[in-house]
Parts: sequence; C-alpha cells; structure tokens
Amino acid sequence: MFKAEDYGFAFSGAQDWFWAATAGFGLAFILTTLLLALDRRRIAGEPVWLKPLKFALSLFIHFQTLALLTGGLSIELRQRGFLTATAIAACVAAAFEILYIGFRAAQQERSHFNVGTPVARLMYALMALGAVVLTLAAGILGAYIFLDPGFAGGAGLRWGSVLGLSLGTLMTFITAFAMGGALSHHVGQEAAGAPKMPVTGWSLTVGDRRPAHFVATHMMQILPIVGLIFDQALPPSVAATLVTLLAGLSVLLTLWLFRQAGQGRPIFRGRHH
Repeated sequence: MFKAEDYGFAFSGAQDWFWAATAGFGLAFILTTLLLALDRRRIAGEPVWLKPLKFALSLFIHFQTLALLTGGLSIELRQRGFLTATAIAACVAAAFEILYIGFRAAQQERSHFNVGTPVARLMYALMALGAVVLTLAAGILGAYIFLDPGFAGGAGLRWGSVLGLSLGTLMTFITAFAMGGALSHHVGQEAAGAPKMPVTGWSLTVGDRRPAHFVATHMMQILPIVGLIFDQALPPSVAATLVTLLAGLSVLLTLWLFRQAGQGRPIFRGRHH
C-alpha cells in the first residue's frame, strides 16, 4: 500500500500554502453544501449555490493534488522561492474566484459570462486572470517534477505527474479560453427546459464545451493516480509507457469532445433532441 513517508514526501513553504488552500476549500465545500440545502433560489434553472459548491469541490481536489505532488520534490527544489511564490499566487487567485462566485450567488446573479456593467466586466476579466494563474501553477509544478531527478516516486507517478500537470494545463487553457471568449458554455441555442445530464448539467441538445474542459482539468489528478497504481504492479519502463499512452488518449479525448462541441453536437443526445 502507498504511504507518503515511504516516498519521502514532506512539507515545504509551497506545500504549506497548498495544504492551507485544500483545508480552506474543504470548508467552503461544506458551507456551500449547507447553503444549497437551505437556500431554494435558482439562477437559470439551477440552484444558486450549485456553482459555488462545484468550484469549491474542484479547487479542494486541485490543491490537494498540488500539495501531495509538491511533497515529492527533492528538498532543493521544494525550497525554491519561485515555487512558493507560485503557490501563494495560486491560492490568492483561487480565493478571489470562490469569493466572487459566492458573492454573485448570494445576489442571485451569474458570476460567469456576466459582463452587463463596467464593474461586472472588470470582475470577469479578473476572474479570467485568476484562472490563468491557478492553472499555470499546475504546469509550473509539472516542470519542477520533470527537472527533478530526485522526485520521490516511481516512473509511473513521475511521468503521470509531469504529463498530467503539463498537458492538463495546456488543454485547460484551450477549452477555457474558448468558453470565456464566446461568453457561453454552449454552441447553439439551448431551449428552455431542455434535458441536461444529471449532476453535471451538461447539455443533451446542443454543443457543450464543459465535457472537454472537465477531462482537460482532471487529467491533472487522474494521470498521477493511475501512474501510482501502475508503479505498484508493473516494472518502471512498462508503467511509464502505459501512463504516457493514457496521457495521449486523454488529449485525444479532450480534442474530440471539444470538436464535437464546436460543431454543435451534444456529448449524448437527450430524448427530446
């Protein structure tokens, strides 16, 4: 069984910030879950606190991943001031994102694609900047792991982390910029009351860029986890090869989903399509 101490994982300045953010977004998830249960108001057919809840959970998972992987770096790289500065910037950006999303939810207003006033346009631009900083932090950590010959992990975990963080960052930028630039998740006009996927809310009638964005973002967690599993059962060269193939398939899946959405096709077709 995997144990952190067996791989030499330890705390550092950057890791402390990542762990603090993990704890903070865990609390935010609990709070938004309570608010979701108590507040029955809706925005565009969805509960007002659903988006803050999803973001809190996603950020909790994201920062936990960064914290764990940072602990695998060698002491020399783990103590670099640039990595700590990157962690601080990511934490500040994420805190701004969740606070603004929560503020808009409390007002029963959209946070994303809300550019109806000069203030809303400014805040939306700051959200975009924050998302860039937050995502880029993962790519920077991936570069640190790539450059670290003393990374505390097997070949599967090492390459799963490098490829998951770097390719996940690139694919996230591609999908997120497309949504942000279009000011919409959708390609096509979704009818009122149209069927959606349970839980995710993805459209079943028009193109939706969120599935591609979901795969892109969660490559950052899935590939390191799968690499770690491969390390427990396979020789290093085989583990590294398989996780590399999985990374390639993840990129192809992201691009295919992105192309489907761009052509106005839903990931699945609802009964009323």
